[in-house]
Amino acid sequence: MKTKLLYLFTRTPLHVGAGSSVGAVDQPVMRERHTGFPIIPGSSIKGVLRDHNKTPKEGDTVFGREASKDDSGHVGELSFSEAKLLLFPVRSAKGAFALATCPHALGRLKRDVGIQTELPSPPETGYCLAGSYVALKQSEKEGVVLEEYAFEKAGNFPAEWSQIITGLLDDPTLKDGAGRLVCLSDDDFAHFAQNACQVLQHNRINPETGTVDDGALFNEEVVPSETLFYSQIHQGSNKEEVTNFLSKLEDEQLLQFGGKSTTGLGFCTIKLNKENA
Repeated sequence: MKTKLLYLFTRTPLHVGAGSSVGAVDQPVMRERHTGFPIIPGSSIKGVLRDHNKTPKEGDTVFGREASKDDSGHVGELSFSEAKLLLFPVRSAKGAFALATCPHALGRLKRDVGIQTELPSPPETGYCLAGSYVALKQSEKEGVVLEEYAFEKAGNFPAEWSQIITGLLDDPTLKDGAGRLVCLSDDDFAHFAQNACQVLQHNRINPETGTVDDGALFNEEVVPSETLFYSQIHQGSNKEEVTNFLSKLEDEQLLQFGGKSTTGLGFCTIKLNKENA
């Protein structure tokens, strides 16, 4: 079985809902149970790509066909993993925002892609490895301020990993984002991934009165723009329909994922890597 990586870089905030309220958030995003990191379920990715496909015969082969009274149906030749978090944007005192990651996120990419480059040494809590664009210099020390938290710079973001990450997509924000990269400790990164998503406030207008309905205020959590995810696509065969479909994904394109598409949420740059993992 061949495996390829699909990269998704959010161009607008993304809401893939968990379907149940948690605490003060009425409509939270889907998250991993063990890390609390935002994810995009494989079913969502499969659904969007199937809808994007305009060739019915190719779609049945690639994605499968449901059983009916006169047809036993069959499974698809591709399977899709959930999209995991690699980079998370965080407001920065210098450079507007940083693209944060951590050794755990980089380690999963290294494992899933088969990258040979050694992982950076995990920074201690309160320290970071950072690019020059977001680093502040005070006296003889350099640091990074993310949200209301100050981190001392323990070194530069590793050049080899910077080259790998910025080469994943041609999106200019990512491609030119080497100076924004920040590697935090797993604990510090988890804090931002779990608590720094944007929360949008909504209400419902009564069309007859033009005023807000009583009790209609609700909020919605969204993953911010400039977040980078990746998903594994497992290829079960080399059928022509499958290879044709995958070749189309090798060209960078813009697709919409998650809910609230009519209000501009969920537009992502996507691209399939051309090499097998």
